[in-house]
Amino acid sequence: QERVGELFELSKFDAGRVEPRLEVFCLAELLQDEVQGYLPAARERGVTVELAARSHRSALVRADIAMIERVLQNLIDNALRFTPAGGVITLGIVAEGDHYRVSVADTGRGIAPEHLPHVFERYWRSDDGADPASPASSGLGLAIVKRILEIHGSGVQVRSEAATGTRFEFLLPQAA
Repeated sequence: QERVGELFELSKFDAGRVEPRLEVFCLAELLQDEVQGYLPAARERGVTVELAARSHRSALVRADIAMIERVLQNLIDNALRFTPAGGVITLGIVAEGDHYRVSVADTGRGIAPEHLPHVFERYWRSDDGADPASPASSGLGLAIVKRILEIHGSGVQVRSEAATGTRFEFLLPQAA
């Protein structure tokens, strides 16, 4: 059921039928809301979810808040799937020129170098190392992340090291 919804969502993005509703909002508040929302699920898995201490607290951006919330949720869902008990998922915001760099980093098992080029492909997934208790991935979440950020004129980068963790980052324009 969820996969059908994600497939429909992705096809709308691919067809160019989705226009972002741009508005100015505080990025730090959105990230803090996501941290709060994920606390119960994280606690259940023995994982900490937090906003980085050095995060920019008054970061105002111009973007589609619902779409950016979806990006964050997909990235956090992924991080939760691959971060073992005792691990940490950290959301962060740093100013970079006239943009803010948003990051979702985890202390999970990492992504093998040969898999990195494929993580944003539709249906691609690597379940090795995923928490057996977590729901299986549809393989569409990161493809949706990529499309939403492209619609915003941005992209998404991923860095990962085995047994150290994974970090996804994207840029959003500061509100004038």
